[in-house]
Amino acid sequence: MNSITLEDDLTVQKLCSNCNEPILIENRFCRHCGSAQNIDAGQADGQKWNNIKQVAIFFSFNAVICAIACYINYFKTVEWSITFDVLLAIIAVTFFCDNWAQNKFLLSWSNFSILKLLAYVGIAVIGSFTVSFIIDWINQALFSEGLSYYAFYATRSYGKELTIFFVAIMPALFEELGYRGFMLQKLLHVFDKNQAIFISAFLFAIMHMSFISLFWLIPFGLLLAYVRVKENTLWYVVCMHFAFNFTVCIMELYKLTS
Repeated sequence: MNSITLEDDLTVQKLCSNCNEPILIENRFCRHCGSAQNIDAGQADGQKWNNIKQVAIFFSFNAVICAIACYINYFKTVEWSITFDVLLAIIAVTFFCDNWAQNKFLLSWSNFSILKLLAYVGIAVIGSFTVSFIIDWINQALFSEGLSYYAFYATRSYGKELTIFFVAIMPALFEELGYRGFMLQKLLHVFDKNQAIFISAFLFAIMHMSFISLFWLIPFGLLLAYVRVKENTLWYVVCMHFAFNFTVCIMELYKLTS
């Protein structure tokens, strides 16, 4: 059996040009940060432009679907809402998997910490409570009515289950796959870390098509993007996103069914 000594191992490795982590010398992409290796300046500029185009196409698909769902009354039904959610999920999976070599490292969770997970989830739950009360106050003050996700599904069989699935589970999985997975990874290859985090958070907020919600969607997007970059995995932010939205669902279901 052939074995590789530490000295031998160092001879077949190099440092990533982006994150300085050790990778095999023949690797085209870093397994830690996903950045491309061994490219000249002309290729780098071409890849940056290609990354920008891919982000623009991804966001355009999302924006068109969300705009149709939000602003055309004919499509404001449960059936169409489910259809659009499925389409958005397919788009997120397609773009993420089309860049699998660069993105697959985000699905690993090698440095899992239960204490860190509980801390992140706790921050998300506290933030959800705070935002829910503020949004409810704003809606009552400006529009004399509250906003309810459950009311949209309440007339259907398994309305509570549909609310939790489409408000908490689907966004946590597929928005993170699309925005903190595919999009943020592409932006990190074009801009510096802080710029990429802000741009991804701004586009994430805009995609929700709610001007009044920008005050919390942008900070929430910034937090999720920061944690994703810091931890180099999607799973912490998936759990945070789920905890945030699930808390909203529980608050609504308790209030409307009590």
